[in-house]
Amino acid sequence: MSRKSFLIISSLIITQLSFSQNATYILPKSIESENFNIRFDKVSSSTSSYFINYKIENTANGILLIDRKKSSLEVTDGELYPTSDQYVLKPGDSKTVYNQFRIKAPAKANSDLLKLNLKGIRYASISNTLKPEKFILKDGAIQTFGDFQIKVMEYNVYSDRIYASVKCTYNGKQEELGKVELPLITVNGGEAEVVKKGDVIFPGKSYTFSINISPNGEETSIEFNKALKVMAVAKIDLGQIIIKSTSYVEPVAVDTVNTKSETKKDTTGIALSFANLQSLKKDIETEMNTGGKPVEMANEFLMENGPINVAQIIEIIARFNLDGTRLKFAKMAYQYTSDKNKYHMIVGKLAYTKNKQALEEFLENQ
Repeated sequence: MSRKSFLIISSLIITQLSFSQNATYILPKSIESENFNIRFDKVSSSTSSYFINYKIENTANGILLIDRKKSSLEVTDGELYPTSDQYVLKPGDSKTVYNQFRIKAPAKANSDLLKLNLKGIRYASISNTLKPEKFILKDGAIQTFGDFQIKVMEYNVYSDRIYASVKCTYNGKQEELGKVELPLITVNGGEAEVVKKGDVIFPGKSYTFSINISPNGEETSIEFNKALKVMAVAKIDLGQIIIKSTSYVEPVAVDTVNTKSETKKDTTGIALSFANLQSLKKDIETEMNTGGKPVEMANEFLMENGPINVAQIIEIIARFNLDGTRLKFAKMAYQYTSDKNKYHMIVGKLAYTKNKQALEEFLENQ
């Protein structure tokens, strides 16, 4: 073999090794508050970036605001910056937020310890409901109610209907939002159809809606009732979220008085023997084929022959036909698992979202 060929092959091997040695991270625990929930879906790294994805859900009656560019990720000797995007989540809405933190020297990939500053999350709740007077619909009409300006942009009278385009502008403070709830308004002057349902308005911004009225001869007007609201925006402080790799080792303080140390046996990753694993899989299949109780049988088997590791659990749950049985086995086997720090890998092996969430909730309480 020539020296040139040897160098090329060596380079390929080194490249492959570098790609195969990316750190594996433990997903942070879910965050639950009275207004929203956050569940982390992914933490990974490449040679140029860190990726941290989470799903956030608005569980209350306010408006959830997310400014992704205000988050940051700290690693040893460096700080990383995300791409920017903003999201507005209404009650019941959820969104998966994809964060890519590009590595900036002297920071490096595959850090064992990450510190996520999840900032830029705010929550807006109703602080004031206006009770404006009647607004007359006519060409060029304009009126101010509190921090809202209402203006008729277009008013056309046809043979069978009246059409009006109404613009709502909110001129409140930066730490507030305006909200227009059109289902609460009353339109006078005939049978009306309101196009659009209303929305949140940021300071200095506008929202326009249209009305088609089948006239009855009376004056056309709008009674806003309780449709115009002011929302106070509060910043959410989640503190710093620590993310560790599966190989992370906590620093141990040195005991200067007692120099003797006890050697503790490391049981991480201990697995069933090949023979026991095959025997367990066979017994599970037999129980399923005969209408027995495979999970209960497996519990007795592991009680006697455990521990088991995550890779073997993944191999075993693939044998079950029902996703509910997979979940039941996963919960049972946790107590016998030697590498519990990897247990989050099993969540993705379940088929249904409700079962994945059930296992995540189970792990959070362990």
